[in-house]
Amino acid sequence: MTNKFQAHFFEEILARFPKRSAAVEALAELLGVQKDAIYRRLRGDTLLTPEEIALLTRTYQLSLDAMVYKDLDRVYFSFSPFSKTINNVGNYLTGILADLQQVQQLPDVKIYYASFEIPFFYYAYFPELISFKLYIWGKTVWDLDYLKDRPFDFDVISYPDEKIIEQILQSFTQLDTVEIWSSNICDNTLSQIEFFVNSGSFKNGEDAYLLCDKLEGLVEQWRKMAELGSKYPLDNFIPEMERGGFSLHQQEMLITSNTILVTSPVTKILFPIISNPNYLRTTDQRMCDYQEEWFRKALSKSTSLSMQNEKSRNAFFNIMIRKINATRRRIEGVLEEY
Repeated sequence: MTNKFQAHFFEEILARFPKRSAAVEALAELLGVQKDAIYRRLRGDTLLTPEEIALLTRTYQLSLDAMVYKDLDRVYFSFSPFSKTINNVGNYLTGILADLQQVQQLPDVKIYYASFEIPFFYYAYFPELISFKLYIWGKTVWDLDYLKDRPFDFDVISYPDEKIIEQILQSFTQLDTVEIWSSNICDNTLSQIEFFVNSGSFKNGEDAYLLCDKLEGLVEQWRKMAELGSKYPLDNFIPEMERGGFSLHQQEMLITSNTILVTSPVTKILFPIISNPNYLRTTDQRMCDYQEEWFRKALSKSTSLSMQNEKSRNAFFNIMIRKINATRRRIEGVLEEY
């Protein structure tokens, strides 16, 4: 190993910490050495052993391939389902919370979020909505045995999972986000509600109406947040100074997938959604820079809906309300035939 490679290796690790001193303390504990031994390794006076490289690589989810082949047209991602099978919804929620908490440790962090359907975090505003989506993903994506023959009801989420969801919402609500949506953002969830009614997959068909009511409540929540330019919890449990910014933009042509880009002066992290709600993760500088440029172009061709643009904002959200009402009417027709 060369000092140049080791320096780059440590750059990737230091980027995970808000302060160099915090990194040194964590590394000393992990490797079982004194802090001065860590500083010698950081300076290149002492080379890392193969065992130390392996431990650091696993702990901080680094890609040695990405460092070795960094000048080639290769991008390396991590994908948690390869290493951690999702056996229940709590497995997935715990992973989401861990990623959020890591992001929160970054200085001056901002999140760019492009989505063609409702971003996962906003379902958490209403327990009924997050229960419905987790139930769908549990049956269709994760193939959870305990949900296979179970019709949907609102008791599908356990109390421990509810507490994790509350933590996820609290963490997300404190982060600044710049988001690009289209007016079709509710369509997927509305189609799923209607499909469940048509297929008789609700334990109580009337719950479909309640889901539509909660979805309308979420749309009105977005309207308020866009007007204020900040996230606004339903129960206002976060003080004013801790609310994250909410900059919403409308783009009807470019959004064909869900993509999250985390930016900070110390690092960038890209989360492309794959097999929704599963996601990839990379800190590859070139890939993150490429996606950041994509966001810049997309935002320049989008309509801002936050704060001042009341006319466009109301038109945008009123489209969603009309779609929800149309779904209600179709559901009513089906339920009357039961």
